[in-house]
Amino acid sequence: MKIKYDYCKIAPHQDKYIVEYGHNTYKGNTLPSPIKVADRTFSTEKKAVRFAKKIVATEYIEKVKK
Repeated sequence: MKIKYDYCKIAPHQDKYIVEYGHNTYKGNTLPSPIKVADRTFSTEKKAVRFAKKIVATEYIEKVKK
């Protein structure tokens, strides 16, 4: 079973892309600040988005522009 998260942020950083993911709600209540579970780095934005789509629903993906 895949673990689904409801918080995901993709941010560029020094020619790499960092995907941070975690939880933004707890028992139906929205948290004031999201709980970061982990992050991963990818060499291209395409790889980062592909990974994010596997673990998070597309409406929760947030892309940060430089």
